[in-house]
Amino acid sequence: MTIEGPQGPVTIAAPRQQIILAMLLFEANRPVPVDRLMEAVWGMSPPATAKGQIQICVSILRRLFAEAGMPDMITTAPAGYLAQVPEGELDLRVFDELVRSARKGTAEGRYPEADEDFRMALSLWRGEITTGGSSVLQAVEVRLGEQRLAVTEEWAEVRLLLGGHQELVGELMELVGEHPLRERLRAKLMLALYRSGRQAEALEVYRVGRTLLVDELGIEPGDELRQLEKAILSGAAELSAAPAPAAMSPAAAMPPAVAVIPRLLPGAVSDFTGNVELVQQVSAHLLPPSEPTANPGVRIATISGKAGVGKTTLAVHLGHELAEEYPDGQLFIRFNGLSASPVTPEQALERFLRALGVPGNSVPAGLEERAELYRQSVADRRILVILDDVAAEEQVRWLLPGSPSCAVLVTGRSRLAGLPGALTVEVDVLDSEHAMKLFVKIVGSARVYAELSKSLELIALCGGLPIALRIAAARLAARPHWTVEQFVQRLVNETRRLDELVHGGLGVRAHLELTFEVLSETGRRLFRRLGMLETADFPGWVAAPLLGLDPDDAGEVLDELVDAQFVDVEKVAQGRQIRFKLHDLIRAYSRERLVHDETPADRIGSLTRTLSAWLFLTEEAHRREYGGDHTLIHGAAERFPLPGHVVDRELTDPIDWYERERYGIIAAVQQAAGCGLDELCWDLALTAVTLFEARSYFDDWRTTHEIALTETQRAGNKRGEAAMQHSLGTLRLFEQRFDEAAPRLNAAASLFHEIGDTHGHALVLRNLAFLDRIQGRLESAEARCHEALDGLRAVGDNIGETHVLNSLAQIHVDRGQWDEAEKLLTHILSLLDATDSRRVRAQTMCRLADVHMARHDHAAAESLYAQTVTAVRAYGDEVGEVYAMHGLGSALAVQSRVDEAEETLLKAQSRANYLAHRLMSGRIGVTLGRMYLDVLKWDRALDALTQSLGIFSELDMSTWRCTTLQAIGDAYDGLGEEDAARMAWREALTLTGELEPAAVGALVEDLRKRLGE
Repeated sequence: MTIEGPQGPVTIAAPRQQIILAMLLFEANRPVPVDRLMEAVWGMSPPATAKGQIQICVSILRRLFAEAGMPDMITTAPAGYLAQVPEGELDLRVFDELVRSARKGTAEGRYPEADEDFRMALSLWRGEITTGGSSVLQAVEVRLGEQRLAVTEEWAEVRLLLGGHQELVGELMELVGEHPLRERLRAKLMLALYRSGRQAEALEVYRVGRTLLVDELGIEPGDELRQLEKAILSGAAELSAAPAPAAMSPAAAMPPAVAVIPRLLPGAVSDFTGNVELVQQVSAHLLPPSEPTANPGVRIATISGKAGVGKTTLAVHLGHELAEEYPDGQLFIRFNGLSASPVTPEQALERFLRALGVPGNSVPAGLEERAELYRQSVADRRILVILDDVAAEEQVRWLLPGSPSCAVLVTGRSRLAGLPGALTVEVDVLDSEHAMKLFVKIVGSARVYAELSKSLELIALCGGLPIALRIAAARLAARPHWTVEQFVQRLVNETRRLDELVHGGLGVRAHLELTFEVLSETGRRLFRRLGMLETADFPGWVAAPLLGLDPDDAGEVLDELVDAQFVDVEKVAQGRQIRFKLHDLIRAYSRERLVHDETPADRIGSLTRTLSAWLFLTEEAHRREYGGDHTLIHGAAERFPLPGHVVDRELTDPIDWYERERYGIIAAVQQAAGCGLDELCWDLALTAVTLFEARSYFDDWRTTHEIALTETQRAGNKRGEAAMQHSLGTLRLFEQRFDEAAPRLNAAASLFHEIGDTHGHALVLRNLAFLDRIQGRLESAEARCHEALDGLRAVGDNIGETHVLNSLAQIHVDRGQWDEAEKLLTHILSLLDATDSRRVRAQTMCRLADVHMARHDHAAAESLYAQTVTAVRAYGDEVGEVYAMHGLGSALAVQSRVDEAEETLLKAQSRANYLAHRLMSGRIGVTLGRMYLDVLKWDRALDALTQSLGIFSELDMSTWRCTTLQAIGDAYDGLGEEDAARMAWREALTLTGELEPAAVGALVEDLRKRLGE
């Protein structure tokens, strides 16, 4: 680095001195703190001697400047140093002044002068900045490079207006090559090529750019590029080079004094992004009609949305887009509707009348008189009126023109649906594509794409809320030494997020506070407490326990929050219950207010009521599904009952309700554990098994129960611990992890026996009996069934009793005792007539169909299986559907309807595999294998049977292994492989020695016959 002074050049070679000088020059004539200089030299880890070293470097720089004839260049300032640079001697400042002059010339139509200023400004760039490895200076370099590119784009716009497209092509090609993702540069190059007669090359530039954007960012080009491509393809006349419009003199620009044209619109936001369809919809509605209409009223559109979503930005953008359609002026006023002192209709009318040319002393005093004069002043004129941040329709009505030649655009957080004939739209948060575009426009593409994954994470943390994105981007732009990752780390902590989203007096929290302050006291309380919910969305009934109010009264309070745009209404399918949710940043604010405004006792009381309401509804859903309090034990936790009409509305279909509230129930179990509510925690987890079992949500089953088990063990709650051990053992049965099921079930049986809980002990015996039966221990299974029956009958658990009777019926089936099985199953169905347990009835029908199959009454079996399939599908029992479809496929197979049977069985097996139900997958494979044997498809039979054998071996199910090996031997025999067949039969016969004779008597005889013994 070389200094040119009056007494000659002086070289500055030391990197630290170069960094310090660069920092002082970037802030020329402003003091730079020593801490800032230290950060520039050493980053975030300066040595202990850093201040002293800075002083030494500054002293050396002063000496060098003195040698060059500039002794007063660097002076000491409070807490730092200052570089004194005379006006016009620092290129950076000259650049800024020239750019300001060029922009002013452009705005005034003085394009040749603007072109010259832009040229001179850009000619000042003579190489890269010397950074000396400083991350701070590197960030400044990125910012200045972004600024240079933006100015280059503006200059290109002016050159195109002046017809200089041909000389632009080369430079633009070079710049697009260096910055391939910069869409505005690419658009200028396309236009320059098109105007130079190179249409094909212009379209190729578009295609290359689109490929890059899609491949690297996963987004389509923006509107400007897409529309330009269409225009080039169609040869649109407006793309042709035209002479630059002549500059208008100030005198010519002034309207006649008698026809003042108000231009009150704020400046348009240059980085406006998103809401394309909404802009088109509102613009179309507000456009003046081309012909007289039958209803010539004032066209009105209202825009609503939550705080910070960009309503004002959208309204101003629309105002500028429609300005040409309303040449007589645009009126704009911000009502500050939710502030402590909003603008009144009287004040708004006074401002508008003055803007329309009415002298101050001629403005009437009364509201009605002002409104009359206002309507008269805009009559027959084409004026667009924008009323921003309105709180209520009453503010709007006084400012509605009487003439259909005018249009009105209104914004407000509440949905202003009471204005006659108004188009009402709502602004949503930005989707990820438009959020990224906005972020890139503010921060700069180089910085964003250097940390693309972290940039996407930051955008997600802002939740698509434009104000949050703008603040986050502005903070990064103002701190070029920050990485995106550093800022993300600051935002991840929800308790600090709103503190971080503040910049230049603008903050997300401040916007939300305006809405919060105008809520009723009950509305504020509900808003605070909604932050306690741990689910992404929630049902409306939670407002009642959160507030401790009647659901109807609580619902009105929730509606207040919806109207204030604090709570979003989720779009749901017709006929389904409405869902609500909080935006992530609004939830963060809700939790802030909760901690600040409510005592711990208030918080825990509200949360306990809400968790108790979850338990109440979950228990009622189980009761309605099973026809009573069956097959479950319950704890003594308090319930928060909801009125009957709410329960009936919610639980029209209990399993569907469980599915809808699945994540809420899981979160409630977790929160109950976190609050030390062990009794509520285990009871809620156990009752939710109704869903986990029906829909095979085994991970949810395991997660909730392990949480509850830990909590009950911590609290010394033996009954709750026993219930969780029992249910976790049952889960292992469903997963066919039988070796893990037995220890859990035995532990539960011991605990229930120890505390004398007859019901719990009987339920465990029921499952231990099932485990015995499927592992071939029929006598033990039968004994445990009878013992379980005694306990279940003693406590009146009718459904639990039918479960055990079903198991006894299956034992009869396994022994070939068909009459006993049919008699018992028919008795079970008669017992179920007094209940409303759809699942148990379907299971019993399926088992009765099994008996018909065993007796060769295949038509009756088919009918029962088909009825069962219809029944289980009606309430979403996926496991039950697999069982019923297996039975139906078996009935079709034995009736030689092979194609129908194969289709049904393969669908059933695919479903079983999806549900990870290995036992049923293996059983279906055996049925398929035997069907293939019957039709002499030996290879296909062998494949199906071999897969099933692997499953039964893993599950250690000897009975099924025996029957499968027998069928595998038959397949080998059909293929003429006698040795392999005899080996399979011999292995099956050996396994029968491990089983009870009653279960395998006929099988042993059959195997011996095959082996010739």
